[in-house]
Amino acid sequence: MKKPLAFAFSAVLVAVFVWLLVNRAGLSASHETRKTARTIVPSEAGQARGDASGFAEAVSYDESRAQPLIMLENDEAFLQAVAMDLNGDGAIDQVCAVKRMTEPNVFLVPGVQNPVTGEYSRIASLKTGVTQTRTLLLYAADVIGDRTNCIVFSGMTADNMQSLAVIQPVPERDGKTSLAVIADLRSDGPINVREIPRSDAYNLGVTGGESYPIITYNSDPDAPDTLDQIERVYRWDRQLKRYELSSQSRIPGKKLESRIVQQLQGGNVEAFETYLTGLWYMQNTTGTTGPRYIYFDTPMKEIVFHNKVTEEVFIREAGSPRRYGAYLTTRNRSISSIRRLIDLELTGIDEIRVRINEDVRLKIGVASDWDGVYRKMSNTATTQREATSLDVLKKTIAASEAPWTTQDGRTLTLGPATFASSLTGAEETGSYAVLMVAREPVLQFRIGGRNRVNRFFRVSVETTEVSGGEEQRMTLTEVTVSMTETNLAGSQPFVISRKITSPRLTR
Repeated sequence: MKKPLAFAFSAVLVAVFVWLLVNRAGLSASHETRKTARTIVPSEAGQARGDASGFAEAVSYDESRAQPLIMLENDEAFLQAVAMDLNGDGAIDQVCAVKRMTEPNVFLVPGVQNPVTGEYSRIASLKTGVTQTRTLLLYAADVIGDRTNCIVFSGMTADNMQSLAVIQPVPERDGKTSLAVIADLRSDGPINVREIPRSDAYNLGVTGGESYPIITYNSDPDAPDTLDQIERVYRWDRQLKRYELSSQSRIPGKKLESRIVQQLQGGNVEAFETYLTGLWYMQNTTGTTGPRYIYFDTPMKEIVFHNKVTEEVFIREAGSPRRYGAYLTTRNRSISSIRRLIDLELTGIDEIRVRINEDVRLKIGVASDWDGVYRKMSNTATTQREATSLDVLKKTIAASEAPWTTQDGRTLTLGPATFASSLTGAEETGSYAVLMVAREPVLQFRIGGRNRVNRFFRVSVETTEVSGGEEQRMTLTEVTVSMTETNLAGSQPFVISRKITSPRLTR
């Protein structure tokens, strides 16, 4: 008699369990009103009442972000999120970075998912030192090598210091999860989590791996007029269960001219960006990477990355000054979901070190192809004759805003910095520049719109006196350019002309 009852009881339990699994989505949906995440966008009236500055910007700055699965409070604005297993139960949990209206700092809000119902429940939030929301990076990685992910976040503080922290989820005896801060570092220079190779046994899931060191670079307070740095290496201490200082060394730097010191030591990011304006080239490149060039167009708020194959244009969104450097937040002009956080550090009068963080939420520690030391392209290579020729060409073009026309009626109008053209058969507008490439004058057209492209033309202008003024005849031959040469693109040249009336005859 006992066996049939036990069998029946077991069958009922199995049936209930199967029913719960089948109706899991329905059970979760029944609590939709409780777990719906809210993103708060303050109204103009709220701003007028003195709410925290920058709150609206914090809400809307990153349209590529994931959606929050945790129910947020009414005064919390969602910034970013990272998915990870916080408590080791196999369910994917979530950690959200939020901005509160009454607090300048960014907060981390973790949420643990119920593996049966799929509902997320919040655990205690954590206040970070980051205040500049555009500089925030949030990702998960096995930093200490025990095959569990830690939360890593970094960004700039209110006093323009770089902040980086590593947080380890810790399961408690009562089944709850707490967050332990195992590293919390600040520096007036870069902070890097340096990835190191791990064994095949780790990659196969057999053993743990070596922990990643964290390196900070601080300026030397004993040498304020130099670029000397203090490098500190922090390593994971398994006994203390936190990162501890492992070594410290001084990296000698160059002495700066007093003029450069006075210009940059005030922490003015605009002054530093003005100094950056122009073309920079990477000093040491390998055969696999090829030449690298970065052009800082400060007036247009653009940074152009160029090699022999591709050209990428990024829009400068925000900047934070640091001692002899800057930390810039940029976004790709064509694909707005691609961000680059650019760490710029002055290493000499005409030399900078560039470190770029891009898409670090997928993988950390991998150096960008654009990381390295760059020198400013000097204008001294242009001879006096070339400089005079370029100056005459610029003055000729700027002599009038009258349109240039071809024999079949197509036109080109050049303003002080913009152009409008129908030479190719389509209406094109944008900005232009006159420059010298490989000792030849070149006219660069930067065509605006969604599909932004650059076209380069060798340019020559002839001027002849005619009755009532002068006639200008311009020949534009399309070319492709590098830093050392121009090559014909294979298309027919455009021959355009215009007549400029003498001012004495227009009275």
